[in-house]
Parts: sequence; structure tokens; C-alpha cells
Amino acid sequence: MKPAIPAVLLLALACIVLFSAGCTTTTTTTFGNPTAAQTAAPASAPAAQAPAAAAPASSAAPAAPAAASTTPACPDKEVLTGSWDTREVGYAANHDASDPNVWTDYNPQPMTLTQKCWDVTGTYTVGSCPGTITGKLDKNVFTGKFAHKCTTDIDSFDGTFKATMSADNQSFIGAWYRTGVYGPEYNFPPSWIGRKA
Repeated sequence: MKPAIPAVLLLALACIVLFSAGCTTTTTTTFGNPTAAQTAAPASAPAAQAPAAAAPASSAAPAAPAAASTTPACPDKEVLTGSWDTREVGYAANHDASDPNVWTDYNPQPMTLTQKCWDVTGTYTVGSCPGTITGKLDKNVFTGKFAHKCTTDIDSFDGTFKATMSADNQSFIGAWYRTGVYGPEYNFPPSWIGRKA
């Protein structure tokens, strides 16, 4: 009976190998739809993939792939940051910011803007009344809201604005729209101009 001992040892060794290789299951069977835990891939299961090319020897961890973004990257230059000479020039005609006469015919409204990525904030003054401005720059169009606060309610107002930047980003032309008074639906010609101070 000596030949039976090696066969028993061989059978025992085969069972140990099978159990240690993970050939057992802990998943239970259910009728109907399986639970989320039953359909989830085990964390230790390798994903099916093509063989990887040999990686260069490096101690650095591989970089994670960049997530897709729907927000455009920030501009390389924040063109609106700085001091601006702005003026509300009326609706009489289409005004040209390159015409030197528009800068002498109307009262200046100094404005200081700060651009962070596409967002813009700022302050301005009309006479002795301060104002605030918040907006966004999208390509060459600057849009947003303003609030003009004076000592009396009748001189205080707010609204929206839209301006188009010049090709060199040194000037803009657009319009202010006062809440409850007039808006873009009136199709007035541009009445607000600005240039870098």
C-alpha cells in the first residue's frame, strides 16, 4: 500500500492550491434583479485590457488622465484688469471709440476693473455717486450687472450692460440698461464707451 500515500499527498496538495487560488464563491443567487453589491465588479478583479507596452523605469507614479472640462481655460491675459475712462454718450448715433471728440464731449466716469479668469468685478464713479460692476468676459463680449448708489433713491439705480471689446482690447463700446426703464429690446444704438486709462 505504499503507492497510495503519494496519491493522497498529491490530492491534498491539489485541494490546497484550488482553495488558495480563490475558486470558492461568496455571491448569493437571488430571483429577479440582483442587488447593486451583486452586480458590482470586485475591487481585486483585473480589468480586461490589452497588454501594456514596457514602461520606462521611473519612480514617479503615472499621472491620472485629465478630466474633460466644459469650462474653457482661463485666458493667458486678463485684458480688463486696470483703470478705464468710460462715458455714457447718449443714443443720438453710433459712436466710434477711436473718434477723439467722444472723449471730450461727455462727462468721464472713471472705472477700475479686476478680471480673474473670465469673471470681472469693479467700481466706478459718476459725479459723487459710487457704483459697482460684476460681469463675465466671453470671447470679446463683456456682460453683467451694475448698481449705482447715491444718497437719494431717485439718483440710485441698477441694471445690466453689454459691451464688445476692440480687437486690441484697449477699448469697448456697448450699452447700459436700467432696470424697469429700458433694455436691449429697444435696440438703441451703443451709448457706453470705454478705453484703457
